[in-house]
Amino acid sequence: MQRAFVPTIDTGHWTMPSDTALEQLVMSADPLHSFLRPSWFRAAQREVQFTGFESDGRLIAAFPLIARKMGPISVKQVAGPYWPFRSIPIVLDASGAEIEAMVSGSDARSHLGKAWRLGPVQDNDPAFRALVSAADKTGWAVFQRSIAHSFDIDIAAMQAKGPWPSKSATRQSRNYTNRLARIGEVQTIHRTGADWTKADRDAMAEIEANSWLAEQGDNADTKFLDPVSRRMWEKIAEDPQIAPHMFCSIMRVGTVPAAFTFGLEIGAIRYQIANNFNEAFKNASPGRILLTMNFADAAERGVRTINWGAGDAGYKVRYGAEAGPQIVDLLFLDQRWIAPFVSPLLASGGWNKISDAELQSREWSR
Repeated sequence: MQRAFVPTIDTGHWTMPSDTALEQLVMSADPLHSFLRPSWFRAAQREVQFTGFESDGRLIAAFPLIARKMGPISVKQVAGPYWPFRSIPIVLDASGAEIEAMVSGSDARSHLGKAWRLGPVQDNDPAFRALVSAADKTGWAVFQRSIAHSFDIDIAAMQAKGPWPSKSATRQSRNYTNRLARIGEVQTIHRTGADWTKADRDAMAEIEANSWLAEQGDNADTKFLDPVSRRMWEKIAEDPQIAPHMFCSIMRVGTVPAAFTFGLEIGAIRYQIANNFNEAFKNASPGRILLTMNFADAAERGVRTINWGAGDAGYKVRYGAEAGPQIVDLLFLDQRWIAPFVSPLLASGGWNKISDAELQSREWSR
């Protein structure tokens, strides 16, 4: 049975926040959300519009929204790059009552729409927990679509078993490096988004053009060969607060770019966004050499978790990665607005309603 519509909880109001207010909000949010600055969202979608909720004289959350169609349904969707995730900043000390007030009543429907989407996002994300927890109490039906699970490397757990990367992996990398050295001088550079150059990005694009992704045609998920994706990452790196957290390593054999890694490191978590290699050097595994080098460096500097995203389980497991949080999309629909045909329509696309019982049984920690 659907819950009756819950009236507005009057402990705050919606606002159109300034960039300064948005940046201050991020500083008060979960440290793992410290990159969710206005520039992060605008780099991905220039048309993004920010709306936020104030309570007790402070901005407690902000929604960077774009308009999208989902079949016959028009929705507002949280913007941002596909990976690491599309989430929203919420102040760490926001109470459950404040979150419920934010998503209750007609004002929330006016600013968020009667249908809005969050994701892809991991199901252990702070915003996921806060919003889903409040939804059932404030007249929203929540539909979830599971995309995959991420693969995580728990570095401390790996080191508890012995050296990590393992001695055999280090020895193998050294042997592969010697093999490459017979072709040409092996050089590796490490950059952040604050000091990378156009030549660095050109090298990564060249590697993608000569990698297995080249066989995928226009469907290839390239980060620097695709001009739209490349420009997005370049725009993100223009933010001096985010740029130092972006990293890339590039290996050349002679003058030829052979392999690269690319990602975002926030606190003790490293989001491994991309890694690839030139197929011409496949027999000497330059990608494996570079990853082993990167992971050893991350462990030495105190990174606790490498979040490697979805897919390619085989080689990720070889490094000690295990299935981590689910990566999901969430769709919030106004309970009063749901017609009988909506659930079957969404189910055909892989969306399933989270039941009231499931919502109430979850132990959400904030």
